[in-house]
Amino acid sequence: MALVVLVLCASLLAVPVLAMLALQIGTNWFVRETESSLLKQAAIYAAAYAGAFEAEGGDYPIPGYYLPPDKRVFWSARTRTFQSFLNLRSNEIEPVRPDGVASEARLGPRHEAIAGALGALEERAGRTTLSSVVFLDFQGLDLLASTPTSFAGVPEVEKALRGEVGAALRWRSDADARWSFLSLSRGAGFRVLVAYPVISANRVIGAIYISRTPPQLESYFSEEGLAFLALVGVTLLGALVMGTFLVRVLLRPLQALRDQSRLVAKGAHDDLAPLDHYGMREIAELGEAVMTMAASLSQRGKEIGIYTNHVTHELKSPVTTIVGAAELLEEGGLAEDVRQKLIATIKGQGERMGKLLDQLREITRSRQYLPGKPGLLRDMLPEIPGLEIVLSEGEAVLPLSVTHGQTILAHLAQNARHHGADRMTLDWNGTVLRVADNGVGFAEVDLARLGEPFFTTRRDMGGTGLGLAIVMAVLDLYGARLMPLRGQGGAVFEIAFPPS
Repeated sequence: MALVVLVLCASLLAVPVLAMLALQIGTNWFVRETESSLLKQAAIYAAAYAGAFEAEGGDYPIPGYYLPPDKRVFWSARTRTFQSFLNLRSNEIEPVRPDGVASEARLGPRHEAIAGALGALEERAGRTTLSSVVFLDFQGLDLLASTPTSFAGVPEVEKALRGEVGAALRWRSDADARWSFLSLSRGAGFRVLVAYPVISANRVIGAIYISRTPPQLESYFSEEGLAFLALVGVTLLGALVMGTFLVRVLLRPLQALRDQSRLVAKGAHDDLAPLDHYGMREIAELGEAVMTMAASLSQRGKEIGIYTNHVTHELKSPVTTIVGAAELLEEGGLAEDVRQKLIATIKGQGERMGKLLDQLREITRSRQYLPGKPGLLRDMLPEIPGLEIVLSEGEAVLPLSVTHGQTILAHLAQNARHHGADRMTLDWNGTVLRVADNGVGFAEVDLARLGEPFFTTRRDMGGTGLGLAIVMAVLDLYGARLMPLRGQGGAVFEIAFPPS
């Protein structure tokens, strides 16, 4: 249990670490946000570029790559959206963006005419967007370079000049290290680059090559430092409260129940007492079950001790008698009638021992059986020679199985017959079965002892004193009680069943 509490508290303490890892993974989200922002800026620059180009007019033919049908449909659509091209976990960060290379190609008149206006636009907008923009013509030449400089060999630019959007992650030129995946500064070492085609009259007349460094996690933490500290504080407080709660509500009650279980195993049932608090209803139910089990084991242990003492006492007498008779027979020289009497004594005492052991086994079996379904009282009646059994209601249903009912009524009927009864009446009122006979009954002094194992008033006639003990053992399965009463001219027993 202590390990469970430790794991739970460690899990709570790990929340800030997991949050930091989640934010680091969130760098990929920063990359995608930057990419999305660059695409939107590039679309605006491209619209301005195409508008300025078309405004120049003139008799010059429109240069550039002519779009195939599928691309013409895409770029001429009223609206168009782009899926993210970049993923920090799958895209390799490429080397620093190469510088433009000198080219013998020259800008066309229209491109030269609009270059200044586009440069001014970039300068004004760049103060807010913080993006770096390179305006390219259809050949990949930089419109603002002092000498013809081409970026046509850069992969993302090549895609743009074919009417597609190119995107890449590239290390910054001033990055002096390559940050590991777990570094919070990883986003500061590279840039997001997007190459966006400029379309006019279904031709790629140029491209917008735009780039920016994505936001850094350090800046996020600096802005949200107070909130982050509050998160850590609340997490630590939550771990402390949760740990205290678990110790009080779960650990201590379970440890106490463990100690009680050990006492039960040692047999120290009298040392058990209910806990002051169990913390949870389920643990309280478990504690109640432990107390019930201890009480049951204590009662069973006492019963076993009583049975052991009584069995020892009851078997000692017939064993002594058998041994004495056997010694006399061994000496020999006895008259035949004496010899037959000793043999009969040995046989009688042996049968008494057998009967005693059979009834002890019956008590043990009755405690092991489960309660059965209710049965008809008339199906439980025993057949005892010389005893008439009368029912007050023929269709009465008792909350006993037929088998258990037969066992109970058989012992009560035998008990009545042995005490001189020839009539026994059964009266059922729905919760109590009243059993009365017309025998000699029993003395007032014996009333309280009738349920004790091995107590009998017929020991000299072979009684074992286990008949009523068997009846009570069976009734215990149903939560019922056997109550002997003093009757007029006979014995009266009442069997009270718990309300259904």
